[in-house]
Amino acid sequence: MLKSVLYSLSAVAVVSLLFYFSIGSKETSSIQAASFVNFNTNSDLVTAEDDEMVGVFFMPSWNTSPDPAVDRDSFWSCLMGKEDCSSLHNPGIWGPKGRIYNAKYPYEGPYLGHKPIKELKGFYKRDDPEVIKKQLEYMKSFGIDFFAYDWFFGRNYYYHLDFAPQSNIYYPKGWKTDKSNAGRVEVPGLVEWGDQLKVMLEVNESLPKEKQMKWALNWCDDSNERWMLWLKVGSPDELARKANYQGEKPDKELYLKVHEKITQLWIDEYFGRGDYLKGEDGRPIVYFYFPQDAESRAAFYGLKLKDLLDLSQKTAKKAGLPGIKFIAVTAGPMLENERVYGLPTLWKANNPQKPWEGGSYQNKQLLQEYVPRLKGMGFEGMTAYVYHNFMNKDNKSFADMRETYKGHWNMWSEKFKSDPNFEYQVPTAMGWDMRPAGGTWPQPSGFPSEPQKDRVHSDKNSFTAMLKDAKQTSKKYRSSNGNTVMVCCWNEYLEGNFIEPTESHGFDYLEAIKSVFGN
Repeated sequence: MLKSVLYSLSAVAVVSLLFYFSIGSKETSSIQAASFVNFNTNSDLVTAEDDEMVGVFFMPSWNTSPDPAVDRDSFWSCLMGKEDCSSLHNPGIWGPKGRIYNAKYPYEGPYLGHKPIKELKGFYKRDDPEVIKKQLEYMKSFGIDFFAYDWFFGRNYYYHLDFAPQSNIYYPKGWKTDKSNAGRVEVPGLVEWGDQLKVMLEVNESLPKEKQMKWALNWCDDSNERWMLWLKVGSPDELARKANYQGEKPDKELYLKVHEKITQLWIDEYFGRGDYLKGEDGRPIVYFYFPQDAESRAAFYGLKLKDLLDLSQKTAKKAGLPGIKFIAVTAGPMLENERVYGLPTLWKANNPQKPWEGGSYQNKQLLQEYVPRLKGMGFEGMTAYVYHNFMNKDNKSFADMRETYKGHWNMWSEKFKSDPNFEYQVPTAMGWDMRPAGGTWPQPSGFPSEPQKDRVHSDKNSFTAMLKDAKQTSKKYRSSNGNTVMVCCWNEYLEGNFIEPTESHGFDYLEAIKSVFGN
């Protein structure tokens, strides 16, 4: 039995060791899978009568070191140099040699000006509670109402609840395990990069209620790498190394059960909290990053994305919630000659008998074709993380970005102005510069395809101007848009999109938010 447990530990690898203490004990969960929950739906709700709500996307970093005893932060390692930057050495995006630098595509780092201010301890440890307390205080005091945490889940990980290092990984109460195999779970999957969120919530809960931040999930189900790991479950290689056992396979039934598990985790771990963002009807709000990717993979099983969202709604209502409000976070090309980069609606295996060997994303749509379908999928609103263009206008400067964003604001606000049941949350961004991660966009050749887009830089004045325009748009279309303005991002350091105070720009971006939206 110990041998089988160790094989499984190898499959979960460093992930489970890092996360078993970050996801929380199932014994201490206050909400159980089969019970009805007394959710508080009366306090601090989002109401359409309020002034603009300001939300900011928050991206977690993670340890990229192969040695679990060494912490090599995915952000700081790339800002400080190229040698230890895992993003530059990833053959999956840059090809077998990683990012190649030469005279035409030179290395322009390090990017030490991006270092957070000394009050945040510089290149801080991501789960340092003192740093997190400062981050939350800055958000609150400068007029940000909530953060949307980029949340990741690995479907493929099996683990053993009767094996001590894995015993605290979340698993819904009453769900089946194999007691003859150290409590091996029947339904796999665990939170990835959850250590930072765990500490953020602990710190937030310790603050006086009036100083706490509201927060929401931004479910990022966009990784093709995670999808391929899922499809490898039960493959000959995984069976040979005993990462999986006979009968464990990524079929439609298990895919749906994992989705139910994800929703149940949200209910048990997050939705019952007083600081979770809810609408005026008491429903928790969940942002859904790049729904086209999830739709494509569901289509592999003959499912629609609506089937998944309906399953989430059913699971939430079974637990005593009035439901979940899903907001799509999406963007994409708008020109016919860019359809090859469009939003896919189907993933098709090259060999249906061996899907783990790969496939392709097909039936690609332009953004203006995709967006009208969102409501039918079960979404009640949309926003964006970053817009890179509008029609034939690309972002090559922040002036360009302001222009393309206005194009989107007007287009989508007008489209939904007569629909009170679908809102457009006006998105904003402070810029774009992907050079710390190698440049825009990574290609298997080792070179970026559009490096001219990597200097979209704002300053306090130009960012303030964008925020004022966004506020005006939000107010103009209040009856249909709702009252939320989204900011990207608190800390997307590898994409040059961060409002967190740094040595180079200090509090400029937070002061801009406060000057436009107040407290």
